[in-house]
Amino acid sequence: MSLPPASPAGQVLARKRRLARLVLWWEQVWPAAWPPLGLAGAYACAALLDVPAMLPAWPRLILLSAVLAGVLFLVWRAARRVMRPTDAGADRRLERDTGLRHRPLATLADRPAQTTEEGAALWDAHLARVAKQVARMRVARPRPGLPSRDTWALRGGLLVALAAAFMVAGPEAGSRLLRGVAPTLPAGVPAPASVIQAWITPPAYTGVAPVFLRADQPAVAVPAGSHLVVNVSGGSGEPVLALNDDTTPFHALDAGSWQAERDLPASGTLSVRRNGGGQSWSLTAIPDQPPHAEFSDPPGPIVQSRRPTQQTRLPWRATDDYGLAAVGVELRLRDRPDAPPLKVPVPLAGAPRSAQGTAVQDLSAHPWAGLAARGRVVARDAAGQTGAGVDAEFMLPERPFENPLARAVLDVRRQLSLTPGERDAASRLMDTLADTPQAFDHASSVLLNMRAVASLLRRGREEDAVGEAQARMWDLALALEEGGVDRTAKALEEARQAMRDAMEAKPDTPEKQAELEQRMAELREAIQRQMEALAEQAKREGTEMPLDPSSPSMNKREMDRMAQEMQRAAKEGRMDDAKRQMAELERLLEQLQNARPETAEAREQKNAERRERGKQQMGAVQDMVQREGGLMDRAQGRPGQDQRRPPGPTPNAGSPPNPGEAASRQADTRQQRALRRALGELMQRFGDLTGQVPPSLGEADTAMRDAAQALADGRDSFASAAQQRAIEALQKGGRDMGQAMARQFGTGEQPGEGDEGEGEGEPGSNGQGSQPGTRDGPGTGQPGNEGRPNQGRRTARRDPLGRMAPQGAGGGEESTGVQVPDVMEEARTRAIQEELRRRGADRTRPQPELDYIDRLLKAY
Repeated sequence: MSLPPASPAGQVLARKRRLARLVLWWEQVWPAAWPPLGLAGAYACAALLDVPAMLPAWPRLILLSAVLAGVLFLVWRAARRVMRPTDAGADRRLERDTGLRHRPLATLADRPAQTTEEGAALWDAHLARVAKQVARMRVARPRPGLPSRDTWALRGGLLVALAAAFMVAGPEAGSRLLRGVAPTLPAGVPAPASVIQAWITPPAYTGVAPVFLRADQPAVAVPAGSHLVVNVSGGSGEPVLALNDDTTPFHALDAGSWQAERDLPASGTLSVRRNGGGQSWSLTAIPDQPPHAEFSDPPGPIVQSRRPTQQTRLPWRATDDYGLAAVGVELRLRDRPDAPPLKVPVPLAGAPRSAQGTAVQDLSAHPWAGLAARGRVVARDAAGQTGAGVDAEFMLPERPFENPLARAVLDVRRQLSLTPGERDAASRLMDTLADTPQAFDHASSVLLNMRAVASLLRRGREEDAVGEAQARMWDLALALEEGGVDRTAKALEEARQAMRDAMEAKPDTPEKQAELEQRMAELREAIQRQMEALAEQAKREGTEMPLDPSSPSMNKREMDRMAQEMQRAAKEGRMDDAKRQMAELERLLEQLQNARPETAEAREQKNAERRERGKQQMGAVQDMVQREGGLMDRAQGRPGQDQRRPPGPTPNAGSPPNPGEAASRQADTRQQRALRRALGELMQRFGDLTGQVPPSLGEADTAMRDAAQALADGRDSFASAAQQRAIEALQKGGRDMGQAMARQFGTGEQPGEGDEGEGEGEPGSNGQGSQPGTRDGPGTGQPGNEGRPNQGRRTARRDPLGRMAPQGAGGGEESTGVQVPDVMEEARTRAIQEELRRRGADRTRPQPELDYIDRLLKAY
């Protein structure tokens, strides 16, 4: 009789037996499953490292098959060795793990041999004892015995390798494992896929780089008129290029390549179609806008000294989205708008997107001079588009003529510009003028020219007969006015225009280079003739050459040197340098052309005005000497001075400051600074007047700065010493100013003047008497003696400009103290000027540096 299954002991025994069977099962399965699991784990490590994917298709398939076969074989062998645990085996395991003896669980299946009452009672007692032992039965942990079989501990190494492989694979672990177990068969040679290469080249004048079309860029914007090139390689079938509904066929390059080209004038959908597929882009063609041009300021004659000149000022500005090709000004007669316009070209360097400038033209020789005109700025871009600004009305300047007959001839010429059809009336007017020979001193050449012009107007039937007649009238008026100066000026202008045209055309051939050199030679010759004509006119009229004193470079030799440098730069191919030299040369020529000869009276009047301004400035220097002396007296008279002197023993150390002295010192500090500012303004005005500033005035400025700082720090003795240096420098500066004015503008004295000049102390004196610090100097406060050092001690006679009076026996001056620069100094000055001009022509330098160079050039 066994334990009842429903009894508590029976339930416990059933549970213990199940657990024992599981332990027995594991102890058989785990040692048998280790070989196939180990092989699968090793392959998983290789798959995580992506080793199978590196193999070709066939070796990869063979490896996968071998691993799979090995795993299946090891599983089959393991399955054969695994036996199902029985209840008897489970009981034996429970008895062994619990330590029961005599196999008590086996008795549960026994039956008593005798069924007597005593035997039944004994058997029941035995079962009760077994039931008590069931409650304390246990199953020990499985002991599969794998370490005895895996003596090398390969299972631990496999686990470490799997962990490392997972870390190496990272996020790609799943995809790598899938690639490792997915069989792939070797594929045949695939058909080549279609490869589309397309690029758009914008027009060259835009300066935009080519644009390559990509599949990930569905939209593209390019300038209108760009050129598209598409290459298609691989695939099968002939492709088709389409822009909206306009298709373009491809032409075959070889067996597997095609190419198509076309321009892109407008926006749309650009596509390459092939066998029902293809690629497309949304194309935006950016139209080229016409240039914008206008006058930046009102045009008109250039005004100098409140009087209009013969030069016409045409300030312009123009912009374009891709670059300007040409800019010019078109002029039309206001009273004859149907006449062909007069076009004034504007030099333009390169193709800038934005440019502005001022064109200065001498139109006084044009038949429209003196008439009302309407002008507008016209710009053209590289695409041929033209943009024009708003018309501006102004009077074309004309040259004033003193000769009445010349004015009458020009009136006829001007009337012909307004009414070219009335040639008979103009011819009769010219005959009338020719009938007054006394007006031109019976000069036969003038008479013949007048008759010839009248005959040309009557009988000339050519289209340019009126223009030729007007040109002869201008030459006749110039001959009547002053002879050959204007003819050389006209020839010079023509040579300049020819030179500009030759430089605008790129000298990329030997013929163009030879033409450029010829134009340069003609320009040099025209400059030479113009300078000679001006010199002859000045000699004949008793005037000076019309040269600007502030431009020492504007002379015959300097202009010839600049022309030679320009010719050499163009010959060597340095066209930018040649253009800069040409611009500088034209600037000098414009100044020369605008200048008018000065008579001796006008020149003397101008010098007198400059001398008067200089005397006023010298008087301001003397006033500064007086005020500086007063400041020095007050600094020396304060007893509590130097309360902030450098560290050291002082007699007043520890004494409280005097509020009155502090207020006085602050007032003197403000006055000292005001004096320094006034000195700076005076130095600037004197520099504008003479082009140079005496160095001693700069020393006075430095001394005033030191004095102001010392007064602010309470160091009166230091301030007094600095003020004394300022007084000495101001006195020396006054003498230097007088000498500079005498050299540039003359003395302006009549005989007998300058004999009683004010004494300024002996040379080398400090302006305060024989001993520094005495009360005889400036600022002593004595009436009538302020600002006049050594008054009454005239040991040296001076003229009103501060120069030493003549001391020679005959009244002549033995030594003026003026040093004439030698040849070395002139060469050095010229070298400095050339270097400054070279640096000033480099417009890539910073603007402050260019402004500084301009100021230096003005000083020279």
